[in-house]
Amino acid sequence: MNRIKPTWLVSICLTILLLLLCACSTLIGYKTPSALTGAGAPGATATENHIAHAVFQAINQARAQSGLPPLRWSTALANSARQHDLAMQAANTLSHQLPGEAGLGERESQQGVKWSWAAENIGETSDLTVTGALGLHQAMMSEQPPTDGHRQNILTTSGTILGIAILIDKQHGLLWMTEDFAQSSASRFAEHECYPRRE
Repeated sequence: MNRIKPTWLVSICLTILLLLLCACSTLIGYKTPSALTGAGAPGATATENHIAHAVFQAINQARAQSGLPPLRWSTALANSARQHDLAMQAANTLSHQLPGEAGLGERESQQGVKWSWAAENIGETSDLTVTGALGLHQAMMSEQPPTDGHRQNILTTSGTILGIAILIDKQHGLLWMTEDFAQSSASRFAEHECYPRRE
C-alpha cells in the first residue's frame, strides 16, 4: 500500500492552494468595463450596457492586434455618448451634431472630461442585438484609406480613454451607437485639437 508522507501531502495541498489563489486573483484582477464603471451610462438598460461593453472589448482586441495599448473605460465619456444617442433618437437622424446640440468637445467637457484630443464614431443598425453593434464595429474596422476615419479613431495613438453608449430605439427600430474618445489632460485644454468629425 502506497502512502503519501504528511510532508508531501502538505506540500501538495499548499501547491494546489497557491495555484487556486493565483487563478482567482487573475480572474478578480481582470477588470471588465462593468467592473470599472459599476453601471454604464445613466438611463441605459442592462442589455444596452452589455452591448456597449462588448464593443469596448472588441475595440481593445483590435488595438492589441495592431500592437496598441488598450483604451481605458471612461464613465464620463459614456455619459456624453448616451446624451448624443438620445439626441439622435429624438431627431431620428444619424449626425455628429444636431440642431441645438453642443459640439463634441463641449459635450465631453460638460461631463467633466478635461481633454486635449477628442474624437467620435457614430452608427446605427436595424439589428438591435450585440451582433448588430459588433457588425457596426466590424464595418468600421474594414474601412480603407482615405475613407477610414472610424478605423483611425479606434486605432488612435492620441486617445487614452473611451466611453461607449448603446441606445435600443424600439420606436424607430434602430440601435444607436456612439463611441466618444479622448486624451485626458492634466490641465484644462490650452489647444483644441480634434479630428474632423466622422460618421
